[in-house]
Order: sequence, then C-alpha cells, then structure tokens
Amino acid sequence: MNLFRFVFICCGIFLPLLSNAIPHKPEYSTPIKVTILVDDAYPPYSYQINGELYGIYVDIVRQAARLLSNEYQVNLQAVPWKRGVSSLVSGEAMALMPPYIHIKKRPYIWPYSIPLQEEVVVAFCNQGITLKNLPHVKPDRVLNIGINAGYIILDESLKEAKKQGFIQLWENKSTRSNIEKLARGRIDCYVNDRLSTLLGINKMSQITPNLNTSNIVEDKIVMRRTAHIGYLKGFEEKYPFKQDFIQKMDVALRKVVTTHATEKE
Repeated sequence: MNLFRFVFICCGIFLPLLSNAIPHKPEYSTPIKVTILVDDAYPPYSYQINGELYGIYVDIVRQAARLLSNEYQVNLQAVPWKRGVSSLVSGEAMALMPPYIHIKKRPYIWPYSIPLQEEVVVAFCNQGITLKNLPHVKPDRVLNIGINAGYIILDESLKEAKKQGFIQLWENKSTRSNIEKLARGRIDCYVNDRLSTLLGINKMSQITPNLNTSNIVEDKIVMRRTAHIGYLKGFEEKYPFKQDFIQKMDVALRKVVTTHATEKE
C-alpha cells in the first residue's frame, strides 16, 4: 500500500470521528431574535409612555444591542415587573432587566450580566416615622411599609423587624402608587431606589398639586445594589444560543458602560 492511499484511508476513518468530537457553535439564520423583558414602571431606569420604552437602562442596552446587530436582533419588551419575574420562573422568557442579584431567592436566574449601574435603596417615611431603630426598638404600632410588587429589597434589620411583626409589607403596582399611598398616609414608609423615588415625588407634585408630598422625608439607606440583565437558568435546548449571546452582550455592555463613565469624568 503506497503512502498516499494509506493517508486517504486514515482520513476517511478518523476525520468523521474528530468532527463529531469537536464542539461547534450551531448554525442559525442571522440575526437571531432575542427578547429581553423590561420593567415598565421603574423611572428613570426603565418605563413606558404611550407604548414606548424609555430609561437609563433601556438606552444602555439598546446601544449595546446595536453592537451585536449583525448576529442578534434584540427586542426590549415592556412588562409589569411581577409578570416578568413569573415569565422567568416558567421558562417562558430568557432574560429580564433590571434585577438585583438574589441567587438564593431567585435560583431560576443565572447568570447575570455585568452591572448596568449601582442603585441606592432608601426608606422614605412620613415625618415622625423612622425605621432606623428597628428591630432593636419596638415601634408603638405595626408600621406599614410599601414596596414595588415583586421586589426583594429589605436589609437584615428590616427582615428581622418583619419576622418579629414590627412591620407589615404591602406590595403595590408601581413607584407612583406607593408615593401616592405614602402621601395620603395609607403607608408609613416606602422602600425603593432613591433616584426613582425622588423623581416620582417631584412628578407627583406637578401633576397632582392637591396631594401634599412635603411630609415625605428620606429616613435611612437600606442597601446599595447593582442592576443587571438576569438570564434564565438552564433551558439550553430551548435557547441554544444563550451562552453565546450572554458573552457577547457582556462585551458590548462593557464598552457602552465604560464610554458613559468616561464621558462623565
């Protein structure tokens, strides 16, 4: 058997085996359509007006998506936050923004994108009410605390106060509904992102001048958290392109976020 024939036979036997052993990226028709669910009532980060999405995080992700447009067509879909979380629980959606990282309480979300921005979560209360001494000092009565539906934003002291029955949590639809209830005295405090709440109070004062918001004061910083795109854990068979998208979106987000940080300096 001459050398050429020997090599030809070996290639015929081993190359098919090698091609099956080497992992390869599946081929798709490009661009691949990817939907990211977005909180529709979280100004200034993400919010909807007349069917259009706006916000700081919306702008960041849209800029990043443009960098991926040759491979991925990213659609940002506005939804109520609680519905967005439920869509990840059921595997109906692949991505949601902008969650904080809660690995134990939301085991169905993993991984998270690079941080979009840091948020400062604070408690706003009516004058004369404070959460600063909880749980070490028992309040005169149970305090009613408003939060946005589906949000997990209590620090350890407030968790313990809830456990001891010192506070009662009330989930409301949006920042606006919480501010209105706080101004009307239906809740004692509201825990949420500082910037979002301050803008909401200012807007409420303009559109509802008969509603007195002057009694609302910032009481305490509850936590500092970074916001992200959260991805559905598992379901690779349903979303075989997921890992590739996550990696490339992170690269694109890093470019956009770095550019924004440089422009602010």
